[in-house]
Amino acid sequence: MAYAKIYLDSSDTFVGHLTFMQSESHLPVVIKGQISNMTANTVHGFHVHQNPLGNGEFNCTAAGPHFNPYNTTHGPITANIMHRHVGDLGNVTSDSAGNINIDIHDSIIQLYNNIQSIVNRTIVLHAMRDDGGMGGFTDSKTTGNAGARIACGNIELNLM
Repeated sequence: MAYAKIYLDSSDTFVGHLTFMQSESHLPVVIKGQISNMTANTVHGFHVHQNPLGNGEFNCTAAGPHFNPYNTTHGPITANIMHRHVGDLGNVTSDSAGNINIDIHDSIIQLYNNIQSIVNRTIVLHAMRDDGGMGGFTDSKTTGNAGARIACGNIELNLM
């Protein structure tokens, strides 16, 4: 199992937590958790980025680009490994109270030690909706035109 504590960009304000579970390497990773204090009824791009943040660092820009070990173009979470970044996890939506309840099952990311492992990387919540690479914007095929990074956290193994 792995976990992430989510903080607002460039701040030590805690806004949420995630748990990443995978019982066997051939099964999907399940991501569950909640992020709070977001703008109500808003869709946000949700991605794993390449670099971990330093200790006590909450600057989401330091996370680098989307995790993309196969050098593919950006795509929706429903695409196969040749048509999306490993780190492309689609969108999450806040409710009327500004809470985002996360329950994602993905068979591309991994917790086990292989090229698709997301352990020691960063999870990032973006300001805007991810267009799945289909929006026709100059950054659709690289970032999904998801906008600024508003919250992030390191994905760390739970050694309990």
